[in-house]
Amino acid sequence: MVEPWRELDVPGGLRAELLDGEIVVQANPGHFHDLPGRTFVRHTPAPFAAWSEQGLLVADDYRPRADAVVIRSADCPADDEADWPAQIVLAVVETVSTTRTAIKRDWEDKPARNR
Repeated sequence: MVEPWRELDVPGGLRAELLDGEIVVQANPGHFHDLPGRTFVRHTPAPFAAWSEQGLLVADDYRPRADAVVIRSADCPADDEADWPAQIVLAVVETVSTTRTAIKRDWEDKPARNR
């Protein structure tokens, strides 16, 4: 499932996540949705670094994209790594949308899968 997901030609304005073996395609978040993550990225102090919209390698069939992640600056992977290993992540910022599907995915499904 990883190869088809990696090779997926996602049209502009959309993004794709691999969640429990299912490819989930959704609209890119708007500016209001991005604001908390962007603010967090800008104000994260050294020796840490925060990155927005980073894909995480949690399992072969589970590669969510976090709104923002915090790592130690020294742990930053090489530029060619598309998805970062979850083990280097210290914190995750997730801005929850107001749709029922997004609320369930962000408050129930993702945290349950990452335990």
